[in-house]
Amino acid sequence: MGRRNVRSLLVLIATSLALNSIEARPAVAVGGLLDMYVTGDVSNTVRVYTGATGSYLGILTPTTHSPLGIHFGPLNGRVLVGGFNGMFEFDAATGAFIKSYGPVAWQWAGVYAPNGNVFVTSTLSDQLIEYDSVTGGFVQVKTNIPGGPADMAFGPNGNLYVCQYGGNGVVEVDPTSGAIVSSWSLPGIGRGNDVAFLNGEILVTALGTNQVFRFDSTPAHNFLGSFSGTGWGNTHGIAISPHDGHIYVVDGVSAQVHKFDPLTFVEVNAAVLTPAPGDKVVDLDFRRDERPTVSVSSSWGRIKALYR
Repeated sequence: MGRRNVRSLLVLIATSLALNSIEARPAVAVGGLLDMYVTGDVSNTVRVYTGATGSYLGILTPTTHSPLGIHFGPLNGRVLVGGFNGMFEFDAATGAFIKSYGPVAWQWAGVYAPNGNVFVTSTLSDQLIEYDSVTGGFVQVKTNIPGGPADMAFGPNGNLYVCQYGGNGVVEVDPTSGAIVSSWSLPGIGRGNDVAFLNGEILVTALGTNQVFRFDSTPAHNFLGSFSGTGWGNTHGIAISPHDGHIYVVDGVSAQVHKFDPLTFVEVNAAVLTPAPGDKVVDLDFRRDERPTVSVSSSWGRIKALYR
């Protein structure tokens, strides 16, 4: 048997073992809408914390692929968890395994695309890949992103911003055409990890310098400053809390989520998670409110009664 065939066989075996292990686990509801979900690539877990207070609730799902980036679907009740050994999709409410996307490979993060499919950053192949969200099948290489694409997020303008873990920058991608709209470098050897958007600014976590860099949203992406947290040594994920509007940043060495004021960028809390997870954490996301807005019919008499 040739070397390529042996390698293909090993990949198939690893994929089968991973999927069988995940599918065998019972689905148990943990957490709820707007709660905080945190990945740990050493413990192989997705932990759940109360979104407003950071108190521990339990484990959404143990994984077998050293989880990195986590992103919830805005309307479909699902969550994508990328990692060193693949991209998996779970039920957001129960943690039940749904399917995988692509090979057993370093696929840092996945997001649901505007067309309903899934975009995945393939870190070692330097690609942003599109998969069919129904079948999990390969659709196309959306674009090539040199420098090890890492985590990503859609900006207010609808474009996708992808961090370059090895390329030390950020790439803005048109999600329809796959065209590169803009790109810029981080100060020093930043090793871009994750990106968020706040008050017209673009916030980028830099693992190489253990800082969060601030840029404006103009095509020039002018550098505005930076901030950092207590004991940082492995700065990863970032998100804006739907509860208080503060900036939440994950650090792997302090093994905590750190909270910052959205206007002054001063650290408000260096230990959001209670109790502390006790191992390396990587990314966080708040589960979206997927419920439709309920319209209640009323009458003038009912409205008056509400104010009596």
